[in-house]
Formats: sequence, structure tokens, C-alpha cells
Amino acid sequence: MSSDIQSAIAGVRRYRPVPWDQIPDLGLYMDQVITFITRMYEPLYGEDMHGYLSPSMINNYVKSKLIPRPIGKKYSREQIALLTMIVALKQTSSMEDIRRMLTLQEGDTVESLYGFFSQRFNHVIQSMCGEAAPLGAPQSALDFAILATGYSAGCAAALKTEAAAEA
Repeated sequence: MSSDIQSAIAGVRRYRPVPWDQIPDLGLYMDQVITFITRMYEPLYGEDMHGYLSPSMINNYVKSKLIPRPIGKKYSREQIALLTMIVALKQTSSMEDIRRMLTLQEGDTVESLYGFFSQRFNHVIQSMCGEAAPLGAPQSALDFAILATGYSAGCAAALKTEAAAEA
């Protein structure tokens, strides 16, 4: 791996999804949710992370029923987890596709869906950085979207590094 690519993925390498039990469960206000998710994704998207999630976007996700309405203007752990997945997946998927991928099947919970998402996304990043075994074949549309999202973040990091080297 060239030193330019190693440099590009240095930030990507620092990314780790927040485990379910570390997502706040006491209810966060919208600005706190945006700060939480922005900090989580900064290693992947850097300064570009600003603008990936805004109050109007969250309101649109609520209106379109991608996430449930907040209770008393506070967002629960489940809503924060859904927003976390939406922010990542919207880099490569349409909102309607995301809706289909995040629709819970009978017996599923947001916690189990987020657990799968986090585990798989973390493995994609580690594999891309040469820190984990190669990925097996994707098993679902969500699996393909997670893979595409991880590689999209790597591509964006590489392009930034190349642009900086040319300047």
C-alpha cells in the first residue's frame, strides 16, 4: 500500500462505531444528537462531516417516518441509532432504499439492527485498512450498502490526500 493511501486511510482507521450501550439512553435534544453523531463520524468524513446532519434533515426524517417523533423534543437511543445508520447509508443509498433496509422484520429490534450494522461497518473499515480478514460475500441489500458506504469513505479520504499532494 502506497504511503499516500496509508496517509489517506489514517483517519478512516480511527473510526469505530459507537457500541449500542454507549449511545445515550437518557434522551438528547436535537443539537446534542447532531453533536454526538458528528463526533462519531469525524474520523471518516473529517471537516466535511458538517452538513451531513442538520435540524431540517432530522425533521424531514421524522416527517417521512424514517425515525419516530421525539418525545418532549428528546431523542431516544433507538432514534439516535437510526439516525446514525441513516447518516452513513445516505452516502450511497436513496432515502427510499434506506427506509426498506431499516424496516424491522418481525422479531427484530433497533438494537439488533444497529448491532449488525455496527459490526459489519467496523469489519468493512478494518478490512479496507488491512487490519481484518477480507470480507465474505454480502448477504443482503443492507450488507451491500454498508460495504459501499465504507469504500466510499475510503475513496473520499484518498481523493483528499491526492488533492493535497497536488496543491
